[in-house]
Amino acid sequence: MSEPLYGESLLAEVYDLFNAWGEDNDFYLGLCSPAVGSALDLGCGTGLLAAKMAERVEVVGLDLAPAMLDIARARPGGGQVAWRLADARDFELNRRFDLIYCAGHAFQSFLAETDRRAVFRQVRRHLARGGRFAFETRNPAARAWLRWENAAPRRAAHPRWGEVELSQRLLSERDGLVSYRSRYRFIDQGRTLEADARLRFCGLAALRAELESEGLSVLALHGDWQGGEWREDSEELILTLARAGDQPVLD
Repeated sequence: MSEPLYGESLLAEVYDLFNAWGEDNDFYLGLCSPAVGSALDLGCGTGLLAAKMAERVEVVGLDLAPAMLDIARARPGGGQVAWRLADARDFELNRRFDLIYCAGHAFQSFLAETDRRAVFRQVRRHLARGGRFAFETRNPAARAWLRWENAAPRRAAHPRWGEVELSQRLLSERDGLVSYRSRYRFIDQGRTLEADARLRFCGLAALRAELESEGLSVLALHGDWQGGEWREDSEELILTLARAGDQPVLD
């Protein structure tokens, strides 16, 4: 989970330009039912979702990138969230949560099976009885990485740094491990930054086996953010889970 892409403070500052609020955020916010009193955001990044969630419940936001947490603390509503610099594979908060989620495809930063299993064990340890865990990952069958190479660059204006252009290039793909390069061109500053990163595209069968072996059972599986039925060609794998043997009560 320690990829360098957003360890650079300048890139953390412009993250929200290209990752604004979307239907995925609406989905996770919708999981915050009246029965939910606490939530844990794993891989909270700049805290966009965590700060909004904190308008409803007590929230802890956990991330491994100090630069991202700096943005999170400074954002409107950031003072209502307890921010923690920690690795989702190895942390101890000495409490349990009604809702744990990992949004923004942050889950794909866990590249190896050992990484994913470590996250799942931590989730089970910190999930309250009757609570829910939700996360999403891109469906490898949809081969989203093939579209990145030919996608047009995106531009947005930052209040401090001016016009910024983002383009991405596929470097390699092998057995679901995708390497890519992000190129940020700060047009008004005459500066360019590049950063390489990797993502794991994990299939449903492998995920189910890993989850169940770590004591988590699937409650719901969706293929889109409107709650549509998952199909083999769905773009997303969106899972909601509970501890094995628990009767979910957070409706």
